[in-house]
Amino acid sequence: MRSRYATSSLAFIVNHPRHLVLLRRRLTSEPIPSSLAQMATMDAPASDRNKGPILEQLQQNNLFVDDSSSPVTTLEIAAGAGVHSVYLTEELKSAGFNLSSWLPTDPDELSRASIDARVAASSNDAVRQIVKHALPLTLGPKGAKEAIWRAEPLSASTYDLIYNVNMIHISPWSATAGLMEFSGKRLNEGGALVIYGPFIVNGEMVQSNVAFDESLRAKNPAWRIRNLEDVTAKAESNGLTLTAVIDMPANNKMVVFKRAPRQEDN
Repeated sequence: MRSRYATSSLAFIVNHPRHLVLLRRRLTSEPIPSSLAQMATMDAPASDRNKGPILEQLQQNNLFVDDSSSPVTTLEIAAGAGVHSVYLTEELKSAGFNLSSWLPTDPDELSRASIDARVAASSNDAVRQIVKHALPLTLGPKGAKEAIWRAEPLSASTYDLIYNVNMIHISPWSATAGLMEFSGKRLNEGGALVIYGPFIVNGEMVQSNVAFDESLRAKNPAWRIRNLEDVTAKAESNGLTLTAVIDMPANNKMVVFKRAPRQEDN
């Protein structure tokens, strides 16, 4: 498994001339030939497997918005190859959700290139209009590390949905702490943080996750399946309230936190 918070070697040459074509067409929202997109997009089998079940829960349970007609601004953290950025935008928009923007982020440059290539290759006009140019975002204990998030216009940006899939078990605890710090500050009142991945619940996890946890620790001592109680405590300390824990395929869970009213808003 490749951590989105670790450097990796991928069969994609960023400075290839065709990449300049991809970037130009991405910035102009012009569709690109699939042959060009394939040179930049990365494979993401896990994202392809879990995108359907995640969509189903988002649609059925209105996990992130009480009224599907309300405009929704979304920030995706650790977007990886961009599979969910494109798929969820297209499907949720088609289902009647009023997505006004979807901003994908990732600390890895090649992942961001893959996201932009997927969006540019989409034949769906709404996807190319709604999904924004991917930005770097690396989480530390105090939130985003990159200076761009402390400068205008991003310093004042807030969101109705922050979406994070398969990150917290393949990153140090400081990334989880930063996710909660960032979400507590950037979510609008009533906004949702949606997390997906494996968790330990009440000190217990299934045997397959025990083996998975051991393999994670062997790869990196800072990686591991997190205790839901620890994650919830960190969320609560940043003004977030646990509202849903949903069992998902392959012993994963979808965990939803909502932003409580800020003290100054009362």
